[in-house]
Amino acid sequence: MKKREFISLLSSHLSVLPPEEQRELLEDYEAHFAFGLQNGRTEEDIVRELGDPTELAREALDNRVNPQHPLYWFGEPPEGQTASVPWAEAGSRQPIMTAAIYTGLFFLNLITMPLLIALWALGLAIAMTAVAGILSPVALLLEYIFNGAFYPAKAFAVLVMIGIGILFAIVSRNVYSSLIKLSASYWAWNVRVAKGEKINE
Repeated sequence: MKKREFISLLSSHLSVLPPEEQRELLEDYEAHFAFGLQNGRTEEDIVRELGDPTELAREALDNRVNPQHPLYWFGEPPEGQTASVPWAEAGSRQPIMTAAIYTGLFFLNLITMPLLIALWALGLAIAMTAVAGILSPVALLLEYIFNGAFYPAKAFAVLVMIGIGILFAIVSRNVYSSLIKLSASYWAWNVRVAKGEKINE
């Protein structure tokens, strides 16, 4: 299944929601596709990761409606109902539950955000080490210009530093790719929890 078909199916199942809520949900999935494609993944891979759009729509509706309401159904209308009757009536989350969720997220982020910042600082340190190693010949050249002396041992050390710099550059690329995915996933998880959506790990 391609992105267009996935979004089309999801949109058709979510058409019972208010336009604003429907737009927000679809934008979340559009962003997920954009992020995946930027990281070299195919549309089919992203669709497999997200799952069945019908099931995703069902879960989204479960969080926004009262399943016990006589007008609630998913798919074909129940016997005696007609398609002109709306699928569901929107429900609202209890204010106490909302406050509890936001409070929990606040304290969780007090712990998690410093950890994420520390990981980004580690990634920056690895990147700076790579830059220092790759640019080490410049330091050797400057020493030769100002001191007029050339030492074979230092030249060998510079070659080693270049190799280390290239190695750290490769590691840095993988680290930053993982950090971007981790940060994006954590942010999306926060948004889904704040909206009251079910979380499927």
